[in-house]
Amino acid sequence: MLKFFSSSLQPDEFLTKLKSFVDEEEIDPDSPTQFTGGRPVIGRFNTRRFTLHRRVGIHWILWWLTPGQWFKPYLNGNVTGDNSGSRIELTGGTPILIKILWVLVLLGASGLIATWTVFSYPYNISHDPARSGSDLLAGIVLLNLLTGILVLLPIVGWLQTRFHLADIVNELQRHLDLRQIE
Repeated sequence: MLKFFSSSLQPDEFLTKLKSFVDEEEIDPDSPTQFTGGRPVIGRFNTRRFTLHRRVGIHWILWWLTPGQWFKPYLNGNVTGDNSGSRIELTGGTPILIKILWVLVLLGASGLIATWTVFSYPYNISHDPARSGSDLLAGIVLLNLLTGILVLLPIVGWLQTRFHLADIVNELQRHLDLRQIE
């Protein structure tokens, strides 16, 4: 997601007002949502840059076990000064490093199973010909099952978090009176 907005507020005023309805990202293990505060949006702030994500409604220990946490989208913003106020650039989505790691896990696990299955077949046919066919079939089934699970998990994560970015943008528009630039 890439969107551009304008605001009548100056960049420093914009960030001050943004911080008034966004909780700072402070870890609190005693809190059910893992972060201090109770506002729906949590963020980290630099001078003119910010990163926001949505607070989840379930206990943080359970949330960390779901694909929604693994593929959680973040909204990154950059505020620059303009003649009449501020220009805000918003980019959002799951971090690219998570996507790359997931592709490497998918390729590595499926490649390992495929290699094991292919190279064990000659040994099995020589030493245990009665079970070599079923071992090859088991390897193929395991390969398809693992690949299916590794493809299904990001889809489940997307289903759990598909409205997070839209919710954050709606909160920003509601509190900061942003106008989208086409």
